[in-house]
Amino acid sequence: MDPLTERQQKVLEFVDDYVRRNGFPPTFREIGDVLGLANVNAVRGHVAALEKKGYITKDPDKARSIRVVHSPSPLSRFKRKLHEVLGTDEEVIHRVVYGLAWTTWQRTPYFTGGQRQGLEEAFRREAVEHGWRIIEARIEPDHVVVVVEVWPNHSPEQTVGRLRSAGRSYARHHAADFPGRHLWAKGYVATTDLALLDELVARLLTKGAEPKG
Repeated sequence: MDPLTERQQKVLEFVDDYVRRNGFPPTFREIGDVLGLANVNAVRGHVAALEKKGYITKDPDKARSIRVVHSPSPLSRFKRKLHEVLGTDEEVIHRVVYGLAWTTWQRTPYFTGGQRQGLEEAFRREAVEHGWRIIEARIEPDHVVVVVEVWPNHSPEQTVGRLRSAGRSYARHHAADFPGRHLWAKGYVATTDLALLDELVARLLTKGAEPKG
């Protein structure tokens, strides 16, 4: 088989490891986030090269369809196993759990009934896209509280930003239920100590709100 570049080897190793750990393949965005490839087209190019060289197959019409045909070399597998036994890092082998919360614009009670369920589903779709796991999602009429497990290179700011963006996208598709100009208030709380989350949420709810898209 044709030899791989260093970057192609890293992509193949990550995909192989991800499938072994999760039971399904990663998305292009997840590959890029973990390996530091900001441009999804760059990831797409590496994946296409791996497919052309016969290391993977992929259905062009389906997400999460990468299948490893030829796994990384025995040496690569040995190195990964050694890292696991020694408890050291090889790429990313651990996760971070954030407790997050933010409010609607001017505490407007947007999320009741179907709107609450729709927002929760939008959050869960976003989580799947990034390889996150939502542990808890409390959707109140005027604020949300989310406990989510993410990759360690995903900051609280990035995570909140993407979840808020998913909420805005949902609101745009159901504009009749969201008549205001803004959906979310400025500011949020974030913690890795979940014992503090309820206290931080209570503080957040006592503050005023400014518009943020």
